[in-house]
Amino acid sequence: MHVYQKSDKWIEGEYPAILAIGDSWFWYPGNNILQALIRNKSLRTDYSNIQAVGNNGALLQEYVGAGKYAAAVERNLTPDARKYYNVFMISGAGNDAVDYKLALKADCSGITDPKTCLDPVGIDDFLRKVSTAMGGLVHEIRWAYKDAAKQVRPIFIHGYDYPTPDGRGFDILDIPIVGPWLKPALDAAKVKNDAAFRLAVVHELIARLNAVFKTFDDWPNNVVYIDSLGTLSSGADYRKDWANELHPTSSGFDKIVAQRWMPILKQWGIAK
Repeated sequence: MHVYQKSDKWIEGEYPAILAIGDSWFWYPGNNILQALIRNKSLRTDYSNIQAVGNNGALLQEYVGAGKYAAAVERNLTPDARKYYNVFMISGAGNDAVDYKLALKADCSGITDPKTCLDPVGIDDFLRKVSTAMGGLVHEIRWAYKDAAKQVRPIFIHGYDYPTPDGRGFDILDIPIVGPWLKPALDAAKVKNDAAFRLAVVHELIARLNAVFKTFDDWPNNVVYIDSLGTLSSGADYRKDWANELHPTSSGFDKIVAQRWMPILKQWGIAK
């Protein structure tokens, strides 16, 4: 079982059947969606080797066009590489949202409805760019196989769960490394300093982002959206599921894979 990264050389006879293009939910140290997948005993051994493209902090827009990781995607879709892949997985747009400062209004002070903290023009522009990038990536994968023998090659689009904007970033031995990502944007926009209100603002953003992902859900044409919403806790015990503002704990990743990924992968013959 391997998750090959960047310049890792493939082991003879252990070639990857899955190409996973994604951000930190595919790359997070210790555990992530991909590591949780290959450790899950329900995954069929034919799919236990994965090639990962992207990185922590990657933007969805960087996988296409002149983006930072577009060349790596293209290399993996050349004839010599793509002949091994039967399954594709995509995770992205969380970092894009952070770059967009969560698409919040410049000044949310005095706002009492969490939904109206999102800037109508900003959120529409953000979601349009997410949709364009996701559509472009799906197109690149399909185009690579347009002349290949007819075979089912599903594309799975990962959807994020609802995080809690509590100001926690990623640290090692209590040394801050990166983040937080959500609280600074909320503070800058003068969002009411109430935990429940801020949680509702973030929930609205994540719900709308997932709604865009869901528009790509097209099982007859082998594109599948994985809905993770509501899997992890947003209640008083949320820290058992969330390591920081953007990433689940190790057990949180396992929970999402077990509860949301595996039931769908079983329907596609990828898990048993």
